[in-house]
Amino acid sequence: MTDDDLRLDVAAELSWDPKLDSKAIAVSADDSAVTPRGTVGSFREKREAGKAAARVYGSLEVADRIVVEYP
Repeated sequence: MTDDDLRLDVAAELSWDPKLDSKAIAVSADDSAVTPRGTVGSFREKREAGKAAARVYGSLEVADRIVVEYP
């Protein structure tokens, strides 16, 4: 699996997950290490985004760079 495939799979998993709003989350991947970046509205969404990125096949490490911004 290439890094681009992994990045697309994680982005798809984030957009599919009904527990979070992934519009403001971008994903990068490098050597099976995934880095979601962006903003969410709660700590629950931040946690769910990290869990979603970690459950994708090929994701060996998740470096969470998501920031919580309260409305």
